[in-house]
Amino acid sequence: MTANLISLSRIILIFPIIICIGNSNLYLALLFFLLASFTDFLDGYFARYLKQESVLGANLDLLADKIFVSSLLIFISFHFDNLIFLAMTTLIIARELSIGSIRQYLLETKKNNVKVNFLGKFKTFFQIFSIAVAIIFLDTELSFIADLTIVLSAILSWLSLLNYSYAKN
Repeated sequence: MTANLISLSRIILIFPIIICIGNSNLYLALLFFLLASFTDFLDGYFARYLKQESVLGANLDLLADKIFVSSLLIFISFHFDNLIFLAMTTLIIARELSIGSIRQYLLETKKNNVKVNFLGKFKTFFQIFSIAVAIIFLDTELSFIADLTIVLSAILSWLSLLNYSYAKN
């Protein structure tokens, strides 16, 4: 229960992050963002520590990650009016929808137990890192740093999809 509430808090924290970015309070947005990102570690830690691991909790954590990352990528793309960021956001979200469909198919056909692998976890970490970099740099003359990290994030996202797809066949 505690871990599930922590996962839900990641979704709720999207709103203050967006409000702070919209009001050009980027440092406060970054603080809320880092807090929300830390909940990705905390929910799993508390689930294991309190022996409350469950299929619901694992799926809620996964859903919270996808809502958190996708919502912020979309908002940042339009707020900072950045075409590269928008194109990479589209690729990343297309990957997330694809993996969701693949997982659903595999669950329905009972072909695997749908575990997240290291590359998938690293992909999520790098997406979160890319968003933090975007919050810091997209409104500066160093915006190319945000562009570079989001391009790398999109590449990593698709590599993890290929890795997941081939590992399950």
